[in-house]
Amino acid sequence: MLRFNLRQIEAFRAVIETGNMTQAGEVLSVTQPAISRLIRDLEDEYGLQLFARHAGRINPTKDAIALHAEVERCYGELEQMVKFATELGEHRKKRLRLASTVGHSYFFLPEVIKTFHARWPDVLISLVSGPSPEVVEHVEKGRCDIGLALLPLSVHGVAIKAMPETNLVCVMPKNHALSQLTSVGPEDLKETPLLLISESSLMRKRLLKAFNEANITPNVILDSTYTGPICSLVANGMGVSIMDILTADAYSNLEIEIRPFSPNIPCELKLVLPESEVLSPPAQAFVEILMERAR
Repeated sequence: MLRFNLRQIEAFRAVIETGNMTQAGEVLSVTQPAISRLIRDLEDEYGLQLFARHAGRINPTKDAIALHAEVERCYGELEQMVKFATELGEHRKKRLRLASTVGHSYFFLPEVIKTFHARWPDVLISLVSGPSPEVVEHVEKGRCDIGLALLPLSVHGVAIKAMPETNLVCVMPKNHALSQLTSVGPEDLKETPLLLISESSLMRKRLLKAFNEANITPNVILDSTYTGPICSLVANGMGVSIMDILTADAYSNLEIEIRPFSPNIPCELKLVLPESEVLSPPAQAFVEILMERAR
């Protein structure tokens, strides 16, 4: 078992380097008797004689010289460890690790990341994408600093911050008959071919609930894990889709039109943060840009 008393080693090192116990005490801001006691305890504990005392002077013994060489080696390694930890901390401050749902990593985050990079050009950004439960796990395990996920989920070990609320919209081809409406509801989509996000998504389940409450059976002709192909197919006239406004806006350069969907169905997009909510300056800046973009 490691029994070294660090204070004893500090006293021993100071005595060797200064040549006397009074000056060693001044270096360590303690009294000369305190230094003498620390040296005596060190000698007694290990059965050593470290200093030969003669006529008020002390001289290091062979044991002291050998021990001092080992102490200096250990101090050198300790300084290297401190340097490594400092550099590691500095590197961490200059790195931003993000996790996001797949869709939002394609159509929402790129603009946020671009804005952030313009303001923080020296920060290395890493981005992983996956299902919402994986996003939460990345942040909980400390693998990522910030997550963007669709909730509610059963979560623990993280802090959840609400994003500005957004609702679902109806996306249709340019000049579609539905574009004459100010908003689109299930009744308006009774026989319209629909292209929707996959059945396992929370958004899809809430959407189908709205159709059921209106006693309408949706005419779903295609579902997809990703919204990109859906928007491209809509632009090519294959049908109509319903998705969150952030996604739809990202594809507004295509030949599509966007109308509000009624009833309002909120998109539960949430910010996932470490449980302590303590963020590095770059991470805090990224959150602020993200919230600005979502408004």
